[in-house]
Amino acid sequence: MRELFRGSGGISFMALAGAAVAGLLFLAGGQPAQAQEENHDVIVIGGGLMGSSAAWQLARAGQSVLLLEKQAAEYTEGSSLGEARIARSLGGTGDIWSYMHNRTVAEAEELIAFLNSHEAGHSMTDIYTTSPVSYVRHHSQASRIEAIQENQVDRYEYASTPQEAAALFNLKMPSDTIMWREYKAHSGTINPQALIAYLHKAVALLEGDVRYHNRVDELSRDGGGYSLLVTNTETGESRRLRADKVVSAAGPYTGRLLANTAPYFDSLINPQRVFLAFFAVDPAIYHAWTEADQQRFSDLYPAINSTNPTREGSFFTMLEGQTPQGAPIIKIGGHFQRSDISDLDSVWREELTETEIEWSRESTARHLSLLGLEIGEADLRYAQGYSCVYSLTDTEFPYVTPARNDAGEPDPNLVVVAGLSGVGAKGALAYGLIAANLLLGEDEPDPMYQKAKAAFGYERLLSDLSP
Repeated sequence: MRELFRGSGGISFMALAGAAVAGLLFLAGGQPAQAQEENHDVIVIGGGLMGSSAAWQLARAGQSVLLLEKQAAEYTEGSSLGEARIARSLGGTGDIWSYMHNRTVAEAEELIAFLNSHEAGHSMTDIYTTSPVSYVRHHSQASRIEAIQENQVDRYEYASTPQEAAALFNLKMPSDTIMWREYKAHSGTINPQALIAYLHKAVALLEGDVRYHNRVDELSRDGGGYSLLVTNTETGESRRLRADKVVSAAGPYTGRLLANTAPYFDSLINPQRVFLAFFAVDPAIYHAWTEADQQRFSDLYPAINSTNPTREGSFFTMLEGQTPQGAPIIKIGGHFQRSDISDLDSVWREELTETEIEWSRESTARHLSLLGLEIGEADLRYAQGYSCVYSLTDTEFPYVTPARNDAGEPDPNLVVVAGLSGVGAKGALAYGLIAANLLLGEDEPDPMYQKAKAAFGYERLLSDLSP
């Protein structure tokens, strides 16, 4: 595990991960009196995972691409924090999320091969950490494993009783709990920051332009193309850009960005605050364990734990580095631990409440109780909290779709990628591929590609807009 903390007086993250955060915010003081205009073939708004993925796919298809991101190369605002997001493959026949993950792995291998053709030394292990992925559920959810078992080709192990959990995983599982683990190369965790950096490097190698600290304040139609008002957040200078085609990957800012071109997205995308908590295991406790127990601990992560059968009680958790004393750091969050946002621009700096910290600590201790070791809530030191933002749709399926133009028809030159929070990182390169293909007028005959495209696409958008 990478060292996450430095020094004795405080905590600092070595790398801050983010995904799907757009390069945009409205100007408080209005538009500048003069703005210099420049012209581009394709502009991608948002240099997080989705925008970067789309930019890479467009650049490799021969398009001249400009990628705009309001943050620096290392992100401090996003839908997650740190160097790990769960990447999982296991799913039933026809499972879209499994397809998106597996397709992303295949696309990542092509990305690595491309980078190595220019400069050796890049590896899939820079992006993925392969490890068992554990699903711990209340027994009322047993039907989920039945769906997964059908025609499953990936290796997994399933324990439906405490005896089976002891035999398979050497864990002490309660009688009302079931558990299964998947084992597959590149299932485990994905590092968003590393993937974004590689995508930006690849875009630049293909003579694309990646600009940080560039905030898009306005997007409007301009004849047959689009006009963008962009501000450099370091200098304050604003200028006009024009593009023939645009990909909007604006995350929670989608509604604000598309106010002039597709205002209906403001009602379709609902930004919600979701928190993450980081806990350091007491080093004296951890180092007193045997190597076998430390391995059992490591194998318990990453995990999705739904032993509390309510949506709000379920959580995701993974390892996120270690302290200088070599104790592991645990990251935990809940997809359904959501709250409204009063100010989207400052929510990222909102501290966790004591209630949120205690929910995270209790949930972590409950997960660790499977080990049957002497560790409880008192042995988990709260180290860091983070307020992230999920941009959510009503169905919680994302959009990868052409916008609807003023004539009520699909706009082939404006593709919107939005609503990906919670399901984005593991499928990032597949979402970007679909977005690029839509902009290029390309398609694939593969049935699962078509199923995913339909689930995220234009007909779905029209259905959501219907009264």
